[in-house]
Amino acid sequence: MRRYLLLFLVLLFSYRSYGQSNPVKKYQTIDTLVDVGNYKLHFYIVKGHGTAILFEAGGGDDASVWTELLKPIFELTGTTLITYDRPGFGKSTIDTNRHGLLNGILGLEKALHLLGYDKDIILVAHSQGAFSATVYAHRNPDKVKAAVLIDGSTSCWFDSRLSALQRQNDIDKVVIKTSKPGLYYQYGDLSNNVKLVRESPFPINIPVIDFVSGRPPFDNSADADDWRNCHEEFVRAASNRKGITAYDCGHYIFIDNPALIVNSIAKVYAATLEAKSKMILLDNALNYNINATNQIKKAEAVSRHSEEYLNSWGYSLLKEGKNKEALAVFKLNTILYPNSSNAFDSYGAALLKIGEKQEAIKMYERSVELNPKSENGKKILQQLMQ
Repeated sequence: MRRYLLLFLVLLFSYRSYGQSNPVKKYQTIDTLVDVGNYKLHFYIVKGHGTAILFEAGGGDDASVWTELLKPIFELTGTTLITYDRPGFGKSTIDTNRHGLLNGILGLEKALHLLGYDKDIILVAHSQGAFSATVYAHRNPDKVKAAVLIDGSTSCWFDSRLSALQRQNDIDKVVIKTSKPGLYYQYGDLSNNVKLVRESPFPINIPVIDFVSGRPPFDNSADADDWRNCHEEFVRAASNRKGITAYDCGHYIFIDNPALIVNSIAKVYAATLEAKSKMILLDNALNYNINATNQIKKAEAVSRHSEEYLNSWGYSLLKEGKNKEALAVFKLNTILYPNSSNAFDSYGAALLKIGEKQEAIKMYERSVELNPKSENGKKILQQLMQ
């Protein structure tokens, strides 16, 4: 995660560097609650000019997940950026009698009307936020000018899994009723929500960039394969849909590779502009990419042999069954970072996995010596000594 935060900072730095030679757009925000009936929706809006962009967070997330992405996009486009918390998430309240996906979209439509943003709009959605984007687009096909879907959920993927997932959701939701009301009702409403999305196909007149992660969020290969296949099926359904695999990215593509998403949003926004404004935007994007690409390569060079990178690489090799290579990486980490308790702890874990108990004990002893507060290391040592 530290690596991804570093890349975010690099991107923000590249924008600041770019902004020194370009007119500075004033970054004005609105943070407000909008009463839509029996509940209130929380909105965080960056004010601009042009076709507004509405962001839909994934299931379990609120509007804050987009925070790091807003400034770069605003610097490129200068348009209005709208994020909000769905009912029961973040600062939004919820009507416990009228919930579910459709009621959430009805509340969103009312709020956008009250805020004055119920005209032309571009949708950006992540994960289950794609459900909301799909239903909104289905209900407002003339207002939605384009969409960027980021590893979005599809009703197709749920077809053979819905019954089992709903049963599990009904078990899981019990413990979060009071602490996470939005998630509680989202879990309970899953079957109805999927049914609604299935009956509300995404309009074929709306151009879409559809991203699928290179590493879908599943341990089961069949789940991952079906996830990719459903995205391919969605893209094939209309000629104005472009499918992109985000290589070396997990489910949160906009965190793993923010430049990829920023550029894609800029691309679909450019299509709403007149020729002169479009050329200015594309020139801005080119300048941004020159800076961002160079800075990202610099950051990658720094992180390539970092303790965290080597540690993650070692565990990846272990997972692939490449024990010999993994041990070499873990050992290298202890050499490069001799004062790191975690490096020795990981090396010990790897040795223990392949049955090298005595060597593992030595590594755990060194780890605890470097960090006497390591309760995990002490516990494992105690078990190994018995």
